[in-house]
Amino acid sequence: MKKQLYLLTLLAGLFSSCDPAPATFNLETKNFGPNAVITIQSAEKGETLKVENITNSNQTFKINIPIKGYATLRTEDRSRTGEYYFYLDKGSFKGVLDGKNPSIYPLKSVPDIEGEEFIDFYKLTGNMSKDILDSLNIAEQELDQANPNNIMEKAQKADRWRAKQLQLKLEIIRAFAKKYPSSAHTLFLLERLGTVESEAKHYLSIFNGLDKEVQESKKGESLLAEITQANQMMAGSKMPNIEGENIEGNKFDLKVLKKINLVTFWASYSGKSRRDNQTLTSLYEKYKNKDVEFISVSFDKKRDSWLKTIKQDKLIWPQYADFKGSESPNAKNLSNYNVTYFFLVDKNGTILTNNDLSLDFVDSEISKNLAGR
Repeated sequence: MKKQLYLLTLLAGLFSSCDPAPATFNLETKNFGPNAVITIQSAEKGETLKVENITNSNQTFKINIPIKGYATLRTEDRSRTGEYYFYLDKGSFKGVLDGKNPSIYPLKSVPDIEGEEFIDFYKLTGNMSKDILDSLNIAEQELDQANPNNIMEKAQKADRWRAKQLQLKLEIIRAFAKKYPSSAHTLFLLERLGTVESEAKHYLSIFNGLDKEVQESKKGESLLAEITQANQMMAGSKMPNIEGENIEGNKFDLKVLKKINLVTFWASYSGKSRRDNQTLTSLYEKYKNKDVEFISVSFDKKRDSWLKTIKQDKLIWPQYADFKGSESPNAKNLSNYNVTYFFLVDKNGTILTNNDLSLDFVDSEISKNLAGR
């Protein structure tokens, strides 16, 4: 009998340990319109874990098998949306979702320290960003009401405030990292901000302030590799060598460079590349006699396709390829695996523009650099 009781107790313990506790959300929802919804997703896997209609009441719902880790709580109410990061784990989440104030972080009580750190991050965000957000909102309202006579002025003003907002986001993450140097949340927040290519030095400064354990984690090593790659493509850095050969079979040599040089990355199988080539051929005609050179690097794997497209698209400036596709050192070292991709260098191979240059601004950037040199 005792043996049977022991087995039953053991089995009960095993089943209870295999049955994960749910994540339970108790939220007060208010000021949302009809058909508004809450969506909870895994931020890393993109998996939708729960979708709930917003009832403008005290709502309770559960995620029975929560995926522990970073998650996103999103509200959608006609054209208005709110999006908030949090750390998902089993236990109780409590808060308030207010449709009139989507900028306010909704979670007030969470089951673990990781979640509490996110609450503090959003407090920092609120405290540090109010003035800029107010100014940006005013600038965007003015842009919406602009007329043909002042629309450029209003657009430039809005762009300036957007740029300030981006810099502020970095400073908020910096403040959070300084307060929580042992938190891996900083890595997640920097990754989600997604500006490593244009802000590599700021990323590195924030990264260097983190504890060694965070830096040497798998995510830390991955982010550092991105920062390192982006850093070598910042303005003032020496362009990494272009691998491969040109149509005549000659390797890249800095002697081909002129006063200003547009380096482009493309592929014959890319529809966007083919459309961009049309714009580039016109620009080349404009600048070919003004001490400007274009240098194109292809990620094609087949020489025949590369040569055929060069002829069809009338690409008469220097062309290079190593036919290694996405495994090309050019992809890793020069374009961060992007097709298409543009940047400017001078006659010494010194980079003039930070990372990826939009094709819309290539013309003006070439002109500006020509005038300034």
